[in-house]
Amino acid sequence: MVVSTTKQLEDTYLLWHRFSFSSDSRSWDAVAVPSWVGNKLNSAFSIIISLALVQFWTIVLSLILYVALKRYQNDASRLDPLAVTLWNKKGDLVDSLREMIGFDNKDWTRPWLLIAITISISAGVAKTAITVLVAPLIILNHAAPVNPAAVYAPDNSQNASAVQAARFALEVPRFFRALGSAVVDSEIRKKVQISSATLLGQRENGEEILRVNYSYGATGADFGIQKYFDLQFNVTGSCFTEYGWYNGTGEDTNGIPVDVYVTPFRGPQPESSLLDGVQPSAKFYLGDTLIPGELKESNSTWGAVVSSVGRKSFSIGTDPWYLTTPSADSTDANNVVTYGRPGLSCWQDDVWSYHGQKSSTVDLAQLPGLNLSNTTLGMLSQYLGTPVVQAAGFQLQTSALMSSTTSLDQIFDAGISSFHDDLERLLLTAYVATINCLTDTTLYPPEADRSVPNAAVGNFGVVPDDVDYVVWSPQIATLSTLVIIIIPTILVGTWLLAIILIYFTPVGVVAILDSSSLQAGEKESRPNASVAGDIEGAKQPEKQ
Repeated sequence: MVVSTTKQLEDTYLLWHRFSFSSDSRSWDAVAVPSWVGNKLNSAFSIIISLALVQFWTIVLSLILYVALKRYQNDASRLDPLAVTLWNKKGDLVDSLREMIGFDNKDWTRPWLLIAITISISAGVAKTAITVLVAPLIILNHAAPVNPAAVYAPDNSQNASAVQAARFALEVPRFFRALGSAVVDSEIRKKVQISSATLLGQRENGEEILRVNYSYGATGADFGIQKYFDLQFNVTGSCFTEYGWYNGTGEDTNGIPVDVYVTPFRGPQPESSLLDGVQPSAKFYLGDTLIPGELKESNSTWGAVVSSVGRKSFSIGTDPWYLTTPSADSTDANNVVTYGRPGLSCWQDDVWSYHGQKSSTVDLAQLPGLNLSNTTLGMLSQYLGTPVVQAAGFQLQTSALMSSTTSLDQIFDAGISSFHDDLERLLLTAYVATINCLTDTTLYPPEADRSVPNAAVGNFGVVPDDVDYVVWSPQIATLSTLVIIIIPTILVGTWLLAIILIYFTPVGVVAILDSSSLQAGEKESRPNASVAGDIEGAKQPEKQ
């Protein structure tokens, strides 16, 4: 499911609305209510379940006693005294058990006593177990349908510099939220598969050419999409150290070494030097077009160029991005990253699948059987149309690399730094940003559309009501509509069945075992049962 990164405001979701909630295994007909209402209903339904079980026990007991009375021709005096006790204590299993084990001088070899105790204990255990097992089915989760009025997605179709700068500022917070969750949540690490660095070969100077493969996936339930819990989004990618982009080292006007690169990406070509900042950093680039992968237009290319040259280190670095050479510095940081660090050349294949059919992100609307709203399709295309890992690196800037966390001024720990760990940090962040891409649409600043238009707005100037995903909050209780209907229905059904059996069928003869009926029979002519005999039998041990 979506990773909770911040609190949802109350106006971002709709309560008391029926909707389809997607779990990992199915879609549920559900309704969202305030959490306090859910807790109250949970307690109330636990009581209802207990009452229904009492009625069920009454039905079972009445049928058993009816068979016993028919055997003795409705002569209650021939029944074991336990029959009277069980019938009159039928609403309280605990009290029934207490009465049974409280007989004076009881003979534990009496089969009826042992059977009755076993049934009573079993019924009590079943009552507790069913209450524990069924009650959690009432509250499915803590999700509610998103409020369309709260949905905002910054339009990425405008190229004006002012709009792009404003959009960058709006997007940064969601990636930092994702980074925070990726760092502290150990379970996220299990969701992303990252291989160790594999040696592909060596350059003439002995530097290693390494490759890292990665993959992760998400379901419709992870995205919070209603109905389509089994929709699948699978990401597969690979990166290797690319030395061919390095185009030599020059100097700036102050004599500071500057590594120059020529990459296959558009825009200004990267340069790396100490002028980029005191911490190691990287520049991230996106390929121009989608290319064939598993599907037509499902594959993307992206790359990164590290700026670590000239940074001093406490330790010796051997990784291609942080390879050091000894320096003449008199301090403890007597290692410095050498020039000519390789770029990182990557590809990523993003494939959607639903019931055996596959699609790229750009063709998601054509996936058979998938009927997502145009609003949701548009946002998925905007957020997932290009590799999220590249967007994470671009947005996080100096916080993108794991090596930056070891930096103090211009000194960092090259010995424990590697492009593999940097890539892992970015991929974990990308995974969280991926599954949160829809719910993040409610977390942009108010009035963000004043600087960047809202891409989710429809033809009538508002976000359409057909947005079909949910948001999460601990202030919400997601109730199963089916369960909240079935449980009271079961109570009413068992209650009516008990009434019909006891008052409108021959099974009603068991009513002669009621204590009031027995007392009335004692005062009259005792037509079917001897209360005195029952009481005497209950008090005296069977010694004859």
